[in-house]
Formats: sequence, structure tokens, C-alpha cells
Amino acid sequence: MKYVNGKDIFPEELLSLIQEYTQGQYVYIPKRDETKEKWGEKTSYKRELEKRNTHIYTKYLTGFSIKQLKETYHLSEKSISRIVVDKRKGTYNMKEQILNLLKFWNVRGDVKQLYNTTWQIGEQYVLKTNTDLESLKRNIDIMKILDQYGIPVAKPLPTLNQQDYLECDGVYYLLMNKLSGTHIKDIFQIDFTTIAYETGIAVARLHTAFLACEQKLTFWDNNFLDEINGWIKQNLEERQYPFITMEDFNQSRNELKLCYDNLPRQLIHRDMHYGNLLFNNGAFSGYIDFDLSQKNVRIFDICYFLLGLLVDHDKNEADVEKWFTFITSFINGYESKIKLTNLEKISLYCLMENIEILFVAYFLSIEDTALAESAAGLYYFVKKNEESIRNACM
Repeated sequence: MKYVNGKDIFPEELLSLIQEYTQGQYVYIPKRDETKEKWGEKTSYKRELEKRNTHIYTKYLTGFSIKQLKETYHLSEKSISRIVVDKRKGTYNMKEQILNLLKFWNVRGDVKQLYNTTWQIGEQYVLKTNTDLESLKRNIDIMKILDQYGIPVAKPLPTLNQQDYLECDGVYYLLMNKLSGTHIKDIFQIDFTTIAYETGIAVARLHTAFLACEQKLTFWDNNFLDEINGWIKQNLEERQYPFITMEDFNQSRNELKLCYDNLPRQLIHRDMHYGNLLFNNGAFSGYIDFDLSQKNVRIFDICYFLLGLLVDHDKNEADVEKWFTFITSFINGYESKIKLTNLEKISLYCLMENIEILFVAYFLSIEDTALAESAAGLYYFVKKNEESIRNACM
């Protein structure tokens, strides 16, 4: 039997997994029984790889370099490049489909993928795909009302038949004008003091406009505490509380229970991060993506946004110090338009903890244990720094 080097036949990620069990030994791999299901077709390992590769490609689309992705996912540049190329091939058919559908708007232009469900058409338009019609309609209604109040949002472009969207094979297509500006990719690499203050103002302006929307829209009235006590708790219990202990879960949940009913509620964005905010030469220029908008406690948007900045930075001491400074500038900007109650300020860390618990439960539900563990890491970071977070908010 001939000796074969594993480097020559196994993908790098599979070889790395095998090396956790054995290294530098001869291993006999028996022939597969062809009457049985092929290896990996229904294994959690293959599903986790696919989810990881999707996350890698999404980050690549948002501006992460091959080198940055290599460092984040601990893969070679060759492996990252292969993943990107494979994912890009999978989008070719969608690109052809979009080119064929643009005739219904009498629009032409190059098609460039921005996110998994978002495409730029030429230099003037953005097209979004959606399989949830109710979510799409809600997004359109919110954009129209916010536009009436002078809030910088994209405007839906009607089809030649004067429809707000197009349906084809169960997929809905929404074409909008492209707002000016770009996304901020990494606030830790810039002088962010002014940006942080301006972002706080932008979130407050949107919250003010959302109050007006509440009178004209039917929307989902969500209760975050019910989510914690419902599917989130159930997911963690079924998996015997991996990554976050039952004791810590109960403590964070009970703290949320004490404050939740007294926190101001209103329509919020629910997916607030720099990927949904645009800046043009340092000045705020627009809001995008209202698919998840719902009624909830208003500081959910603030906590969700601030936590998102910390992903992949919570173990860097210099970045952590910058993050606390960012919080203070952001809150000052927000309060220049809307005053937070004292209860909201002292409850921010509590909301942050429970949001990360949500992420742990969600990622476990889709069997992405790596991201679930990462969310748990942020949970314990917040728990460890409760006092520092409170001080930054006051």
C-alpha cells in the first residue's frame, strides 16, 4: 500500500480537523460502501463549513481583504481565495436572472453583488431580493413614510406597470435609487470621535421619525423579554446550556425582567450597524434596510449597534479602550436630540448581555457553534465590564 501525504489530498480545513485527533501517523482509510450515503452529505461538519464559507464571502463583499479574512478564520490565503471563487461562481446564475429582469424597469447597467441579497445596478440603482413578501412590503412602506419626513432613505423605483416590486419564481425584487455615501468598515482604524457623535445623532433622528411612522403603519410589536423566556431559553435548555451557564443566563434574564417593562418602547430599526448607515466624506448621508423593523425597547437599537462594533475586537485592549470612548461620544450625540432616561442608561449593559444570549441561541439553532461561542465570548466581556459600560454611558 502506497504512502500518501495528507497535504496532497485533503482540503486544508479537513486536514486541520484530522490533526486534532492524530498527527505524524499512518492512518488507513477504508473504501466507502457505495450503497451508503456519501460522506458528509448530512453531517454537521459539512453544514458548518458551508455556513462558515457563506460568512467569509459576505465579509469579503463588505470590504474585508483576503489577508484580513485569513487572520480571522485561521486559513491560508489560498483557501480563502478558493472559497471566494466558489461562492462567486454560485452567484452567476442570479446575475443573469437580474439582467433579464431589469427590462421590467427599463433600466440597464452592470450588475455587481454587494451582499448576499443586494446588488448594485450601474451607478444609480440598488436591487434587493427577498422571499418574505410581508417583510418586503413593510420595508417599502417605512421608506415611503420616512421620505415624507425628510429622512434620507432609498426610494423604490416602480416597474413599467407601476408596481413597487417584481415577483419571479417565488423571489421578490425591489429596485431603489442608490444613496450617496459609503459604509464605515472599521471605526478602530480612524479618528472616530466626530463620527461617533454624528452616528448618535443619526440614530436619534431615525427614532424620532419612527414615532411618526407608528401612526401610519401596522408593524410587529415584539417583546424581547418574551423571546428570552421563550425560544431562546428553550434552545439553551435543549442543548444543556453550552458556552453560557444556566446560572449566568438566569441572572441576566432576571435583571432584564426587573427593568424591561419600564423602558420606553417604540418602532426601532432592529438591525442597526454601520452596514446600514452611509457616510459621505465624514457626514451622515442615509439609512438602509428596514426589513426587521419592529416595536421594541428603543435602547435595543443602541445596544445592538454598540455590540456590533466590538465583534473581533473584544480581545484587543487598545480597541476595547477606544470602544468605551466611542460609547460616550455616541451617547452624547444621541442625547443632543433625545434624552435617555436614567433607567435606560444603567440598563444598557443588561440589554447587551441578553442580546448576546439571543445570538448564542440563534447560532446554536443553525448549528454554527463557532459563532455561538464567539457570541458567548462577547457576553462574558460585557458581564466582566458592566461598571465600565455604565460609566461610559453616564
